[in-house]
Formats: sequence, C-alpha cells, structure tokens
Amino acid sequence: MKKLSFTLLILGLLFSQIFIFTFNLNDGFVYHGFSIKLLPLADYAGKSSPVTQLTSVILGYLLFIFFGVINTNKVRSPEIFKPALMFTGIAIIVTFFEFTSILEDIQGNYMGKHFRIGWPMFILGIFIYSKKYLTKR
Repeated sequence: MKKLSFTLLILGLLFSQIFIFTFNLNDGFVYHGFSIKLLPLADYAGKSSPVTQLTSVILGYLLFIFFGVINTNKVRSPEIFKPALMFTGIAIIVTFFEFTSILEDIQGNYMGKHFRIGWPMFILGIFIYSKKYLTKR
C-alpha cells in the first residue's frame, strides 16, 4: 500500500496540475491539445472565466479520491483518520465541482468555471503519507 499510495499522490499531482489536456464536449468530443505547465497554487472561478475549455484536472482529483479512500482506516491508522477523511471529502467536493463543469459543457452553457487546488491537495496528501508510512510507531 505504501508504493500504491505514493504513486497515486504523484499521479494525482501530475494530472491535476502539470499535464493538462484541454477539450470540449458541447459538439461531441473536441480535443484542443495537450500542454505541460504548472498551474497556479490554487485557482477558482465560480461562475465564469475567459478560458472556456475543459481540462483533465478531474483525472488527478479522482486519483486523490482513491488515495484518500485507501488511507482512511480508523482501525489501522487512527492518528491519520481525520486528516485522511478531510482529504477525501475535499477531493470529492472538488471532483463534483469539475464534474458539474463537464455537464454544463455538454448542455452548452459552460462559462469557464473551475476549481483547481492540486498543489494543496498534494501537500495534504504528503502529510498523510508521511504520518502513515514514514513515522516510526
């Protein structure tokens, strides 16, 4: 589980903040390209933004959810249960937000809203990982 957890964290960071696929779903799947860039530490556009293309950040958030689920175990790791539960909850909320953007694009009324917090999620994940796997018990 140690290697899987670390791999999920790294892939979650890569797909939520660095490897960015842009696309739209309004007229079927329209691929706009792939880029490697560092997104900001945190970025929020609640209703609209000038960029009206969807991104692949939801893939990274799904990987973060999987990391949170496999590390949320109150019996085996009671010391990280609350942080892992909080991490999983935040990842689910952000994934839901991005999923609503996908639905809006399919319906044709996507205005560019997004919620990108891949770096803070990664840092919180590293905290959970280090408490569970690197701390001497």
